[in-house]
Amino acid sequence: MGFLDKVKDAAGKGLDQAKHATAVGKEKIEDVRLQKKINDLCQEIGALVVAQKRNEAPDDAAAQIDAKVAEIGGIEKQIEANNLADAAGGSAAAPTAPPSATSEIPPPG
Repeated sequence: MGFLDKVKDAAGKGLDQAKHATAVGKEKIEDVRLQKKINDLCQEIGALVVAQKRNEAPDDAAAQIDAKVAEIGGIEKQIEANNLADAAGGSAAAPTAPPSATSEIPPPG
């Protein structure tokens, strides 16, 4: 193998590593975005709970809370799938539907 062949081989390996690092970086950015969405949903849930305690909540507050909790569950599954993909060295597909929120928390009351 000549010197130029070795240089080409090393450059190709470097390019592959750079592509992998870029993909991992994009997944990390996606995880941060998803975590922010979870935090926003938690804040919205908190505001609804406070409104319930003050008897100022909309009539469908419990349903809104359940929907937000279900959305959080779906986002958490996406983050978990991304982390599993990172560990396996590939990317995973996002779940198609969030789980039911009614089994996760009891209704207020």
